[in-house]
Amino acid sequence: MSEIAIDFLLGPEWSSRLIAWWGEGYGGYSHCASVLKDGRYLDARNDVIAGVPAGVHIRHPDTEKWIKKRRATLQVTQGEYDDWEANLRAKITDGYGHIDIVSFITGRNLHEDGHWICSALAINALQHIRVIPYPLPVLAHQISPNTALLIVAAAGFMIDPEVIGA
Repeated sequence: MSEIAIDFLLGPEWSSRLIAWWGEGYGGYSHCASVLKDGRYLDARNDVIAGVPAGVHIRHPDTEKWIKKRRATLQVTQGEYDDWEANLRAKITDGYGHIDIVSFITGRNLHEDGHWICSALAINALQHIRVIPYPLPVLAHQISPNTALLIVAAAGFMIDPEVIGA
């Protein structure tokens, strides 16, 4: 057996607080990052971190600033893990879905193919291996990190206790 892991984080910036508030009120998260076997993140970011450009890339988790985080994990077969990771890796260098954030605010579907927000990337990879059904009643690029956490919890992921401070 192998393990799929996703970290849910709250960043220190005011924009992170606004994202965390969306759909959750207080106590939410602003980012989620799929965790590879070697511990690195494969996620979608809107900013440059430690020289890694915006968009979908592999990043070292030590470069991520956070106030709190928790990890969600699911035991899967090696084949499922390999397919999950391959799906994520196939999107490396895709752009960040800036317009998807505008879609949250305006309530209009403005999504551009080949662009990802963190939660859509994570949910899409889980849909690819059929851990999460496709389609969902809400498009993946309209799912916040908080909603993604609820979805993976409902799908049977173990949710670790919250860790404070970085």
